[in-house]
Amino acid sequence: MDSGNSSLIRNQKYAILAEIKRSDGLSVGELAERMNLSYMGVKQHCNALEKEGYLATRKRAKRVGRPEKLYVLTEKADEFFPQKGIPFVLELLESVDEVYGSLAAERLLRRLYGRRVEELRPRITGATIAERARQLAQIREEEGYMSRYESNGAPHGQILEFHSPVLAILDRFPRIREFEQRLFERLLRTRVERNEDRARGGIRVAFLLAGSEDPGSIAKQSFAASSADGGVGVAAREITAGLSAVSEAKR
Repeated sequence: MDSGNSSLIRNQKYAILAEIKRSDGLSVGELAERMNLSYMGVKQHCNALEKEGYLATRKRAKRVGRPEKLYVLTEKADEFFPQKGIPFVLELLESVDEVYGSLAAERLLRRLYGRRVEELRPRITGATIAERARQLAQIREEEGYMSRYESNGAPHGQILEFHSPVLAILDRFPRIREFEQRLFERLLRTRVERNEDRARGGIRVAFLLAGSEDPGSIAKQSFAASSADGGVGVAAREITAGLSAVSEAKR
């Protein structure tokens, strides 16, 4: 097999894994339709990926006839969706806690999320919540969150994310969930509910755009730390450059 065909097959296999990751499991027919490939071609790729340990199967009941077979990702497939630079950043944040005291890293993360809001605000220019949500979903997609906007699920739709490049940090510092939600609310200027699901082994986060009676007050909410943060401001200045370098390396 020549290198061109080999590269094409690898790309198609990755595309299959990515489509499945954005779902609750897909049949061969659904994959073929989404990817505009032949049924037999997709089936061969799925069989190979299952043998290699990247896919598993489960059954989905149908109204008529036998249950159909769906393909889902295994933990081994995580290697296709890495969290680049995370061990280094996690070590930095834990060191901040050691040097500056308990919860210092959380305060630093709050500051960094606040800065991220200000960086992204000029790019979120839509006149409606839905338009702003599409813009934010596109930005998050570029950052590796496998993000998309859907118009259903809440009064103003929802943003679904099927991967988190910062999952290990999120697990170590759970308040990142709150910071993410606040970032969405400030950029979209609407009340947001964050729902996280790990039932399928990976992570799926739904940001439900619930609307707000006072979107102006949401836009003005601050990430700023209180004066009790002490030396955290010093820590932020010392390591922000390192965190920014890792963030750029992920892109």
